[in-house]
Amino acid sequence: MKKINVLVLLIVSLFIGSGISYAQPKITLNAYGGYGVPLGDFATEVPTNTRADADYFPYYTKQLLTFGADGKLAFGKTGNGRVVFGIGYNMFSNNTDAIFKADSNGTLVTTNFKPQVNILSISLGGEWAFQPNQQLNPYVGAGLAANFFSGTFTFGQSVFVKGEQRNGPMDMKAETRIGFYLDAGLDYRLSPQFGINGGIKYSLINPIGKGADDEEEIGENEIDLGDQEHTEDGIDFPARTISSFNGYLGVSFYFGAPKTKKK
Repeated sequence: MKKINVLVLLIVSLFIGSGISYAQPKITLNAYGGYGVPLGDFATEVPTNTRADADYFPYYTKQLLTFGADGKLAFGKTGNGRVVFGIGYNMFSNNTDAIFKADSNGTLVTTNFKPQVNILSISLGGEWAFQPNQQLNPYVGAGLAANFFSGTFTFGQSVFVKGEQRNGPMDMKAETRIGFYLDAGLDYRLSPQFGINGGIKYSLINPIGKGADDEEEIGENEIDLGDQEHTEDGIDFPARTISSFNGYLGVSFYFGAPKTKKK
């Protein structure tokens, strides 16, 4: 969380003070990177005194690295409204110790565990720019996102998971979920063609399309997301909510804008 606070302070410091006016660009392209945290069930703590359950492997994440790009098309006379299309790659990960079965006899061992869940997000939304013709332009936005899951689960030694001895990483089963996002930020124009962009984003990743696969639908070396309420090995698992919060900082490129206006 400290890294997010530092990023937010950096964003604010970059965008303080300016009275220069610019013509509103028709198209804005952004490229960004950021840091964040998983929320909800995606931030489940790895148990320290019991065995880590394979059904929870995707939920043992601790941090988020994200990068991506989006395009914004302004409409209307004032250009306050924008249609936003985006693509982002989000890497949720952890690096910790966990307890596993070492073999089929049930001997327990503590070893390194690195869960990584990757989500490719393709989004479509809307945005309201408060000062599109000013050097400092705050904005808020919201939209829908199609989220495509992948990932790996790496162990520090050979372990016995899901009825098999695992001598290498296990894979995250490919899944797709539909989610929502809320976004707020500041765009700081350094010239009519180039600027700096930063903000914060909240994502609700899996409200639509939750599921829990039958065992025969899961590959021998795969772990499924299992975010729908289900029963496995006589244990009832509730539905799970996956969300995240992150800060981001990047660059902006403007197209279709006339030269700087004189004040």
